[in-house]
Amino acid sequence: MIDERVRLYEQSPLLEVAGEAIRPGGLALTDRALEFCALPIGSRVLDVGCGPAASIGHFKVKHQLDAVGLDPSEMLLRSGRRRNLCLPLMQSYGERLPIASEQFDAVLTECSLSVMKDADRALAEFERVLRASGYLILSDVYARNPAGVAALHHLPIDSCLCGACSQAEITDRVVAHGFEIKLWEDHTKALNAFAAQLIWSNGSLQQFWCRATSRANTLDIQTAIARARPGYYLLIAQKISR
Repeated sequence: MIDERVRLYEQSPLLEVAGEAIRPGGLALTDRALEFCALPIGSRVLDVGCGPAASIGHFKVKHQLDAVGLDPSEMLLRSGRRRNLCLPLMQSYGERLPIASEQFDAVLTECSLSVMKDADRALAEFERVLRASGYLILSDVYARNPAGVAALHHLPIDSCLCGACSQAEITDRVVAHGFEIKLWEDHTKALNAFAAQLIWSNGSLQQFWCRATSRANTLDIQTAIARARPGYYLLIAQKISR
């Protein structure tokens, strides 16, 4: 069966605006997370959903971390390799990490968990590959109106927006998979700024959606998003030693 869902993160109307960091907040929000974790120099970090790998080089140069990137999109990984052939990148899904257990000091996934088909399996994988007391760093879209979640999930698009959940569901899932939450911050201003960039570049959000996909009704998309009242969060959790 052919997957007819549109991978929004591969569409040029989004990439033209987002550049190499395909998410609200960009590298500034990544820096905020790493500063909170205070990882020692040389710590191993896995970036799941790294896209064109803008973060990988940033980790190495600014934070002196040993970073590895993983993404299911061969198109985005090719873009990263064109920029730097030496980047350690792998093509795979977050639900099936091709990595031995307890290899990393931090797992980071930015605007990616909500795109994964099985978030619970992915979180179990993140817990598996983390060392004792390792950090899980999530930044992603969430639904500030939980009543709007179902309509988002029925849209035929692979996008952070369409996979958004409520804050309670996100935190409950993280805790259920063996983590203690250390930080939850709302960064909805970053999401609003990102939307403003899309409007500026395309003329309107309706024009953006018309350019990005022909497989869904743009009115349905905008209605579902408006009802869910999307926000953006940063969550940091620590693996509980067993």
